[in-house]
Amino acid sequence: MSALIHDDLREFLGFLQARGELVRVDREVASRYQLAAVQMKILNELDKAVLFTNVDGKGQQLAGNLYSSRRLISYMFGVPPEELTARVMACSEARTFPVEYVPGAPCQEVVLKGVKDFKEIIPITRNSEHDSGFFLTAAVVVCQDPESGKVNSAICRLEYKQDHFTVQLVANQHSWLIFQKYKKLGRDMPVAIVLGADPVFMFASESGIPYDQNEFEYAGAILGRPFKVARCRTVDLYVPAKAEIILEGQVSVSKEEMEGPMGEVTQYYGGKSAKPVVEIGCVTCRQNPISENIISGTVEEHSLLAVPMEGRLLARLRQVSPLVTAVNLLPFFFNCVVQLDDYPGVQEGIAKNVLLAALADPWVKTAVVVNRDVDLYRPEDVNWALATRVDFTRDVLRVDGAYGFPLDPMKESAASTVSKLGLDATVSPAQRDRFTRRWVVGYGEVKLGDWIS
Repeated sequence: MSALIHDDLREFLGFLQARGELVRVDREVASRYQLAAVQMKILNELDKAVLFTNVDGKGQQLAGNLYSSRRLISYMFGVPPEELTARVMACSEARTFPVEYVPGAPCQEVVLKGVKDFKEIIPITRNSEHDSGFFLTAAVVVCQDPESGKVNSAICRLEYKQDHFTVQLVANQHSWLIFQKYKKLGRDMPVAIVLGADPVFMFASESGIPYDQNEFEYAGAILGRPFKVARCRTVDLYVPAKAEIILEGQVSVSKEEMEGPMGEVTQYYGGKSAKPVVEIGCVTCRQNPISENIISGTVEEHSLLAVPMEGRLLARLRQVSPLVTAVNLLPFFFNCVVQLDDYPGVQEGIAKNVLLAALADPWVKTAVVVNRDVDLYRPEDVNWALATRVDFTRDVLRVDGAYGFPLDPMKESAASTVSKLGLDATVSPAQRDRFTRRWVVGYGEVKLGDWIS
């Protein structure tokens, strides 16, 4: 595999700035609501990443909107956006490498112990109107299975409690499973919390790889070389060598505090509930570190979840039919669009099989299958196919009583099931001529720069 264009968060920010993809905000910005408001305005109106350099007048730096589109994520892999899913699939099958330990790593340039107020050294934001407090929203929690030694990393939200945090470990996710093992042993769980992580590590941590695999080694497969790590100072874990900030500590198996609500990935607020307490014993960081803020429910959060999920889903759907050419889970990963290639003489019903396979994924709630002449990345094109190619008496699949995404607001309780919907918006091979789409000759060859200044 070829190396990525950038090597760490700072280099990625420089890469984006050189291409006009980064907005720099040097004016003082408040961490309570104001920063999120400016960040969202830049996302919605400029579609760019942002770097704040003076949070709360303390000179603290915080980046946002870094992964807010297929275009920005494709920069990480050095490929055009339309090739991103194929590149992700190739990485999942690429050679893995053991991690490479780096002495004197950049993430340990500064070592702090006995911190009494984490907002004095880390920019922590309050993003949504009814959030219960300030949250770390882009923190990668690194932990280790006490039985197998398997190292796991995942983005988890942490609520700031001045001299400690609480952490949300989502049920049935890998970090939660590891924490259950520590609870059975009656031992607190050592953790390293990574802020301002290498972009490739952020992506790997949301990749959804099987439990027995290691996100650090998957990051190495993406890079095409061993991923560089540093040993923590006070816990027996390793972390990305070029990360900006590391919080080393323990997740208590006996102490909990009320946490929430916070605006969730669904753009609704989760409930208030008791969450494990995280005690931090040591902070290491780079000089003038850069943290990160992901606003829940925006396309940035959905992109980090959807893009790696597309690769997994595409591989599974191609086992059902080799006619599957592409999958799109953006802008909201509950909704899946699948594209089928057109071949004469293909047996009818393939689209239904593909729909059932897509809906089997717990996170997919609605699925649409379209033909090759529909651009699955343009919502207006998909809506056109739904309006003109769906017979609602025979092209609709409803699946009741299915297991769904844990934070689906339609679930009345954590144990509730959901109903899922599949729509076959493909044209029957026997009627293909009747549904030939009008097209403008030469459209693909037109370069606007040749025609307008």
